[in-house]
Amino acid sequence: MYSGYLDRFTDTNDALILVDALQQQFHVPADLLPTDSTVGTWLLVDIEEDNIVSIQIDVDKTQAITNEVEERMQRLKSRKSSRFKRS
Repeated sequence: MYSGYLDRFTDTNDALILVDALQQQFHVPADLLPTDSTVGTWLLVDIEEDNIVSIQIDVDKTQAITNEVEERMQRLKSRKSSRFKRS
């Protein structure tokens, strides 16, 4: 089972899933995704012969990454001024 990232939906209503461990991308019909899948969701995928055969949402990883991004955004917003001078 590999970790994959739901990158986007294409014009043909396919989902593009990126699997970093394999350095591959997979096009999957959107109706085969778990119902709560959205762009940015982390997935657990089984791959056989270069085809994804099962997909589950990786709830823990999706939540951890979402929290990390929110914390970084809060830190950036909390900075009162830039350390760079304007010209």
